[in-house]
Amino acid sequence: MAECAFCKIVKPEDEFYMYSETKMTRGRIQKGYVCEHCSNSIYGDKWYPITGYDQVCEISKLGTVREIREDRYYNITHTRNASVSYVYLTKNDKKMKKHIQSLMKRFIYTGQ
Repeated sequence: MAECAFCKIVKPEDEFYMYSETKMTRGRIQKGYVCEHCSNSIYGDKWYPITGYDQVCEISKLGTVREIREDRYYNITHTRNASVSYVYLTKNDKKMKKHIQSLMKRFIYTGQ
């Protein structure tokens, strides 16, 4: 059993809508879970596909990037110094750091 990070609802891990995994120091992995209602109200309910990369990803109008793995959504957005948000995307087996604002301009505002 796990609980939602925002509303504190307790459910089995498989029933959550969005997941996150954070690598901590000394190899520990911290897992986070978010229910569908909290995900829609906090991260946005309108998602746009990010094309041209090896992963299957979507971006919301609020600037959150999620990756779809094994029929689950994983939040892959990183924030540094509480202002600059970025994400790591792979293309042709090369890992690239992309800023959220540039992804929003390319995939949301231009409609590509």
